[in-house]
Amino acid sequence: MIPRDIIEKIREKNDIVEVISEYVNLQKVGSNYRGLCPFHVETSPSFYVSPQKNMFHCFGCGASGDVIKFVQEIENISYVDAVKKLGERVGISVAYTEEDAQRSKYYEFYKTLHEQYKSQLSKNQQVVDYLTKRGYSLREISLYEFGFAPIDSKIPQQIAQKLGITKEELEKFGFHHTDPFSGRLIIPIKDDFGRVIAFGGRLIGEGTPKYLNSQDTIAFKKSNTFFMYNVAKEHIKEVDYAIICEGYFDALAFHRAGIKNAVATLGTALTKSHIYKLKRLTTNIVLAFDSDSAGIKAALRSIEMLIPEGFNVAIALFKEAKDADETYSKYGTPGLMEVLDNGTNAEKFVVEAFAKQYELSNPSGFNLFVRALKQWNNIFSTNPKSLEAFYEYISQASGLKKDELKNIFSENSLKNTNHQKGFKNSYDVITTQKQPIAKKVPTTEDYLVYIYFNYPELFKEIDFSPELLEGKAREFFLIAKDLNVLPSQLSKDMGAFVKEALEKIDMEVDDKVVEYIKKDLESRKIDKRISEIDNLILKAKSKDEKDILLKARMELIKQKQKIKRSSK
Repeated sequence: MIPRDIIEKIREKNDIVEVISEYVNLQKVGSNYRGLCPFHVETSPSFYVSPQKNMFHCFGCGASGDVIKFVQEIENISYVDAVKKLGERVGISVAYTEEDAQRSKYYEFYKTLHEQYKSQLSKNQQVVDYLTKRGYSLREISLYEFGFAPIDSKIPQQIAQKLGITKEELEKFGFHHTDPFSGRLIIPIKDDFGRVIAFGGRLIGEGTPKYLNSQDTIAFKKSNTFFMYNVAKEHIKEVDYAIICEGYFDALAFHRAGIKNAVATLGTALTKSHIYKLKRLTTNIVLAFDSDSAGIKAALRSIEMLIPEGFNVAIALFKEAKDADETYSKYGTPGLMEVLDNGTNAEKFVVEAFAKQYELSNPSGFNLFVRALKQWNNIFSTNPKSLEAFYEYISQASGLKKDELKNIFSENSLKNTNHQKGFKNSYDVITTQKQPIAKKVPTTEDYLVYIYFNYPELFKEIDFSPELLEGKAREFFLIAKDLNVLPSQLSKDMGAFVKEALEKIDMEVDDKVVEYIKKDLESRKIDKRISEIDNLILKAKSKDEKDILLKARMELIKQKQKIKRSSK
């Protein structure tokens, strides 16, 4: 176990705002910071970071914790590894643990297994011939450390027995009673530091699946691992852009061509973990996916994730071949360089992808085209330059002027929009989308919640009784008013209420706002007293008693009018 005092020291030395800012774009709000949650998809920021409390909390998905928990979740690593990573960041070394012992055994197992797979490759000429037919020289076969798992292989079990690894441990390492890679070409998958942590297997001959990856283990997660990242990371920093491919051989094609800033996902779509890993190196991305429909869809999904995170995205277009591997095989390094040089930007790619999908010369096709691009308007709106370029490309494809497009995307009903260039007839564009719910005007209750979490010092200046509040706010402040309630302590229902209140406000709170709230609360206090007096008047037993109550009521009304005049 890691000593508690070491953990606390690492936690204290790592500024939670600085650490999280390496992954999330944060905006200062009072004494807190907020941004889009990295753990779920959202369009309104509900992810808050409190430097005073050294914690983060998302009111949308409920993710919450300290700086160690954040790194553990965002990197998809163990608690121990998160502590170590943060320790390295501030120059604190962490002592060896039991988990380290298991991981050391894991790395030794995979290293030995990989060596055995490599030794088997030279014994199987069919597999060597397969690689040479794909253009790999013997030097490259050795350089990229290909291997082979013979049919009915028991190599993993034999190595486990030799290293004293139990069946239970072997299962945690990703192997059971058989070798899932039997009969397959072996491609080593390495971690950020060059250690073999998994394998990819390519079937030689007929059968399915053609490609197979290791299952997730204690050291390998597909969702945050890139193939060739250990080699590419320094090159990505140097040239300030990364090339993302979908397959091993596509990434290897770029590396063979001397373009070593290429990586590949491992049978999964691009994830937020992938994105944050690259964001520490560059904000410029080239997507080099296959030219077929599946590749186009994958590129669109990736663009949708990358643009809101502040990336500049280009797409490599494979016109003379289906992918990077085939391009290199046919045209060598010049072919791949030409593909990169002739790439297109994300805005143009999106418009052209949908323009090809719909028949723009008829009303129905044009209507579907516009509706499909409306969601992309929201995505590109995070960058004004991207949005302008997006409008320009739609204008070129549709014949609509940019001002018309801006009106279309800002309205619910897209009507009376005449297209001009390239269209035979004029027609109205009408969407069947439901009208979005207008953003509600913040109430005093909303402001109190917002100030409570983001401006604790200002909140102390506001003296009020929770009984003056309405709905959930009354329930919340009956509990929280005089306590330092943490977001993670809220029930799911109360968390949803707080999230809704926070989403209504996006502004700096100053003395004027606080004064407005104080006056509104004072006015409510008077209303409450007037209501009480009205009940007493109904119960009054004498004229004198009634007159006294009426006089008191008039005084309260005058006070309320005075408050109202001072608020103007």
